[in-house]
Amino acid sequence: MSDLAERLQRGVETLENLQQERLETGDPEHGYEVEREIVETELRDLEADILCDSPSVREALVRIRRRRKS
Repeated sequence: MSDLAERLQRGVETLENLQQERLETGDPEHGYEVEREIVETELRDLEADILCDSPSVREALVRIRRRRKS
């Protein structure tokens, strides 16, 4: 399995575990920062791939500003 596939699989497993823990604890905020970091990392990597590999798609994209970590 590729590094990307392994990373995505670990992310999915982590998100599934967080969801289960939320159900068990009744805390919908449990693990929010971990979840956010996983999703933002994958979106940044996807965006970078698109910008590097797909010039025709790149022209149709609209860039948005993201909040910076404090």
